[in-house]
Amino acid sequence: MAISTLSKKSQLVLPAKIRRQLGIEPGDRLELEVEGDHVILRKVPRSDVEALGQYRSSLWAGLARELETARAECN
Repeated sequence: MAISTLSKKSQLVLPAKIRRQLGIEPGDRLELEVEGDHVILRKVPRSDVEALGQYRSSLWAGLARELETARAECN
């Protein structure tokens, strides 16, 4: 478990270990949800293609790879 302290400006620093585990980088958007006395933090996908890749189904993950490949070929 990691512990962080809220600053005077109500800012929270996520420990590096957690940022690495979630793949969070500067500029990423985060979704926060309150559930009882807990806060759930999720990384918001940067694109629809990235969101497809996060699905557990290999069908959607495969489609995401195909879309990324096609996008790269167009550039």
